[in-house]
Amino acid sequence: MLNRAERKSGARRSRVIVWLSVLAIVLWTLDRQGILSPVTDQASHFFAPITRTFTSIRTGVGDVAGNLTSGTDERELAGLQEQITQLQNENLTLRSAAAENATLRRTAGMRERYGWQTTIANVVGRSPDNASRTLTIDRGRGDGLAVGMPVVSHTAGSPDALIGIIDTLTENTASVLLITDARSVVSGHILHRGAGGELTQPTGEIEGQWQLGSRLLMRKVERDAVVQVGDDVLTAGISQELAFDAPAARIPADVPIGTVIAIRVDGHSQEVDVQPYFDPDQVRTVWIIVGAD
Repeated sequence: MLNRAERKSGARRSRVIVWLSVLAIVLWTLDRQGILSPVTDQASHFFAPITRTFTSIRTGVGDVAGNLTSGTDERELAGLQEQITQLQNENLTLRSAAAENATLRRTAGMRERYGWQTTIANVVGRSPDNASRTLTIDRGRGDGLAVGMPVVSHTAGSPDALIGIIDTLTENTASVLLITDARSVVSGHILHRGAGGELTQPTGEIEGQWQLGSRLLMRKVERDAVVQVGDDVLTAGISQELAFDAPAARIPADVPIGTVIAIRVDGHSQEVDVQPYFDPDQVRTVWIIVGAD
């Protein structure tokens, strides 16, 4: 059983609850009627600084949390970007290695197929105007090059073909006169296989015709020689065989040049239009034939 003090304490709590309930109802009624508006406005004005302080604290805490989250996101983004950069560098390295391997295989193939000893060079400049067709390469006298050495290259699906000869030299660079230039003259021969399988090789002089609106023109082909569109044209190496003291004397025989695209009679001989296997102006890597096995 409860003692007297406990009974009194319980009775006081009951009365307090009752009075608070009554007071809440009265205040709610007065507020609904607008009687307490002046009092609530004053209270709001009094507690406003405290409310702003707590609001600032809450906002500050939110900003700190946001900054921490943002910092984490930025670090993660930076890490992902670094990984992407690393993958791109690795991909570039692999592509570069693949290109280098392809170049070395091409060089080995030239030596195996033709017996050419070659030096690889990159194209670093092209004709600045329409007056000539030349390339500048990053190899020169210091690399063992000499005027008249033949220069070959290729594009996807084409044979290794003659594009020009070394025209001028510095210690570290060289100018290549392209076979399409009007100053270029190279001895050549046409490979024609007849219906019975017999092979004929009529010869002539291949002149550059770029400045005249064409590519290559082969002159002085025997009038009676049988030639057809699509026949392959290669160097003849005549100057080399005759030991002429001229730049073209360094060009070996049987270096591919192009194909026959048109034939016509010119007096006592034939003229043959020749299309190079590819545009010599567009190559980026070249091989200079510096010797033969």
